[in-house]
Amino acid sequence: MTTMPLIVGHRGAADLAPENTLKAFRRGLEAGADMLECDVHLSADGKDVIIHDATLDRTAQEDSPLRTGAVAELTRAELDQVLVGEGEHIPTMTEVLDLAAALPHDPSRHAPVLVEIKAVEAAPRVAELLRERYDASVMEGLSAPARVISFQAEALRIVHRLAPSVPLGHLCRELTDQALEEAAEVGAATLAVRASLLREGDVERIRRAGIIPLVWALREEEHIRLAADLQVSWVGADDPARTRRVVADQLGL
Repeated sequence: MTTMPLIVGHRGAADLAPENTLKAFRRGLEAGADMLECDVHLSADGKDVIIHDATLDRTAQEDSPLRTGAVAELTRAELDQVLVGEGEHIPTMTEVLDLAAALPHDPSRHAPVLVEIKAVEAAPRVAELLRERYDASVMEGLSAPARVISFQAEALRIVHRLAPSVPLGHLCRELTDQALEEAAEVGAATLAVRASLLREGDVERIRRAGIIPLVWALREEEHIRLAADLQVSWVGADDPARTRRVVADQLGL
């Protein structure tokens, strides 16, 4: 039976609002995302920072009080001054998790959040926040309110050591034997491949390893349709509503 994959709002909804902002996460939910994805770095004073890049240079808006600099060299108080588009500030992980805890159209439901660790140094902070926020009993299965993903296997190892109940997911650009081995070694429940590098057979290889296949960077319609044809379980989307429409059309749903 053909089913619709779960739609993950990539950086909230990066095509609909400034990426990794509360506005983007709200827009992602309003556009029908089943889950949200965010990126986390660590500030100079050890606080979590929801931003993709290691510097402010790309995302800070022109009239921001602070426009450049390395995230790891700035305090959270300094980063709170940064404007990253449409007057939005850089959120904390807690703010994102709070927003996802009750869907705007159905407060009784939540949207699981995929927390991508960009810098290994952020792993202990992420593990601490999730361990303190969630009881281990709610972290099982697809409905777990949060899970940690990363390209860096070491970050996943750290989280597993400090917060063993938190579900993990491995990221890779192109599926390789090493990526599959690392995913299995850290106990990853999901393995994500970049859409433009997805090859026929990759999804089945991931499934045979007992891992859920996920595809990210689905911007081009041809990539969305390919992911649908290959029956990927989860897809990362910068515009969740558009992605859902294209997938539904491709699958005849």
